[in-house]
Amino acid sequence: MSAISSPVMAAEPVLSAPVASRNLSPLYANLGIPVMMSAVSLGKGELDLDWTLLWASHSIAERSDGEILSIDGETRRQDFRAQLGLGKGVVMSLNVPYVSHSGGQLDTFIDDWHAFWGMPDGPRAIQPTDELQFAYTGTSGFNLNSNRAGFGDVEMALSLAVASSELWTLGVFAQYKFATGDVRDFSGSGEQGMSLGVRWSRQACFFTRLHCHLQGGVSDVGESAFDSNAQTRVPFAGLSLAWELSDAFALLAQLDTHDVVYDASVLGANGAAVWGTLGLRWQPRNRWIMDAQFVEDLAVGSAPDISFRFALSRRF
Repeated sequence: MSAISSPVMAAEPVLSAPVASRNLSPLYANLGIPVMMSAVSLGKGELDLDWTLLWASHSIAERSDGEILSIDGETRRQDFRAQLGLGKGVVMSLNVPYVSHSGGQLDTFIDDWHAFWGMPDGPRAIQPTDELQFAYTGTSGFNLNSNRAGFGDVEMALSLAVASSELWTLGVFAQYKFATGDVRDFSGSGEQGMSLGVRWSRQACFFTRLHCHLQGGVSDVGESAFDSNAQTRVPFAGLSLAWELSDAFALLAQLDTHDVVYDASVLGANGAAVWGTLGLRWQPRNRWIMDAQFVEDLAVGSAPDISFRFALSRRF
């Protein structure tokens, strides 16, 4: 079957789809940078509904050019996403987030984990336990030290499968972010945003049960509330691997990255954001899918110290 004559590939197993992993750093979480998704289209009338919880623990303490940045606390972001197949390779999606920030409960567990393995505790050694402080002393500084929660910036997207064979699919997508959150509560960026990108998905990468996905693009994130000289266009990319251990379980490994946004040295001190996701997916003998993964900042300080991700989805 040629790529030109049949741009729409039959739906791949949901078991091997990428992880919708997000950088929950308060500096980046609300910019609307797209999460990884499959290039494979839903069939006409097919509907995917999913709920995701990302639970992140932050620990950053930076000082540069007379400015101080302290990010300490926890963020819990719930995403409620619906995807609908419109036919001819087109999928429309809507994502509604609910974001909360607090001092949290994970600090002692993480400190004990570091101590058990003899790992350095970094800024955690000087930051208070289970307290919230998002603080920056720059010209457009901020200081959040009380619990906040609210709906975030809603995202709407269209994707199109443009070429395929029996094993791979190439797609393009566009995403628009509405400024429905509150920048003062770190549930929104205060700006609308637009993203364009390309996705490629392949079944049987190197061997039958390994599936792979690539994504790349650019986001126009608007003006920053924290840095008047920040970049407004942010390149992003991702690589996802799914190894089907059986017909019901898959091991997922993923690498995501996006460019640094901020011009202020203390905000951009850790460079481009890079984070890795590792975990499992379970698909029982029905249309339900359950995910459990953990997320680590691979470029230290560019993303949360550690995040835990749980998801539940169903295809109709």
